Amino acid sequence: MTLLQEYIVQQPALWRALLDSREEITGAFARRFGDLRPDRVVLIGSGSSHYAALMARPVLERAWGAEVTCLVPSEAAGTRLTGERPLYLAISQSGVSTNTYELVTALTGAGRPVAAVTERADSPVGSAATLAVTLRIGEERIGAKTKGVTATVLTLMLLGLSVCRDETYRADMLAALDRLCRDAEENLARARAWSQARLAEILPFRHLYVLGCGSGLGAAREAALKLLETNYLPVSCYPLDEYLHGIQNALDESACLLCLLPPEGEDRSRMLRLADFARSVGARCALLSPDGSGEGETLHLLHCGREELQPLEFLPALQVLAADLSAARGIDTSRRRYPDFFSLMGSKMEGTVCPQKR
Repeated sequence: MTLLQEYIVQQPALWRALLDSREEITGAFARRFGDLRPDRVVLIGSGSSHYAALMARPVLERAWGAEVTCLVPSEAAGTRLTGERPLYLAISQSGVSTNTYELVTALTGAGRPVAAVTERADSPVGSAATLAVTLRIGEERIGAKTKGVTATVLTLMLLGLSVCRDETYRADMLAALDRLCRDAEENLARARAWSQARLAEILPFRHLYVLGCGSGLGAAREAALKLLETNYLPVSCYPLDEYLHGIQNALDESACLLCLLPPEGEDRSRMLRLADFARSVGARCALLSPDGSGEGETLHLLHCGREELQPLEFLPALQVLAADLSAARGIDTSRRRYPDFFSLMGSKMEGTVCPQKR
């Protein structure tokens, strides 16, 4: 088993530990921001941190009853991040992302409240924020983050629920999260069997397309990044609506589609019709469904009953596929392909630790 695969299979136990220790994780945040009642919440992060924000957004919007915007730092820098009672969440697992750090410094310097969600409170991003919420991930010595991404999603959701005044919604979500954790081992087992069965079919393709919609779109985007990071091949991600308005012209025998099916509704029907059409022109399609139903070749995942949690059902399955494909290609994902890239680009302040704020 590769190191990447080891981290992936650690996720069920990690999720359970996070859920069981939620009050300890969220306590300082709830005390600091529980009475804020923000009229706007802005989540800031790059790469996987941005996609984690997208996956958590539906829960945060219900928890706060406010607009939640997810931006990469360069987008946020050119946006009027204002409101009468704004709250900013800066997300960086490493805590050394240069652009996130610079934006957090500017926001706190202007008197704006910023909570950092990061692995180390004494990292640059954590130290620059008003409050740092530590990600309890354990060791993840690899560039292509997996358990760190899903732990970030779950931590963001728990932060929102800790200040949610709708007790019914909070109770329903905590019950659904409990079921998600109980189903996670079985879903991983199903994903491993499905991945191994489809591996020979997918391996020859040099360009993959990941399609999602609704709550599954954030997971689709992160899955596309993970497939690219671990296989060194172009991977494109599209919302279903966008794919149907021009991208379909690339469909031929060289195309392989990974489709994240919603559990019901018109989008599910359209995605299934798209899969049928794609196959009719020679393309390959692999389908994932969150409710245990669908075609024989579909990966049938157990569903916890809440649409907002679909990303945490879809994503580990596609992480498994990414890891299996890279292992079959003989790629060592525990090593960076270009070790000096971040330092050359100035995108991360690696090796930097700041004094913890008092």
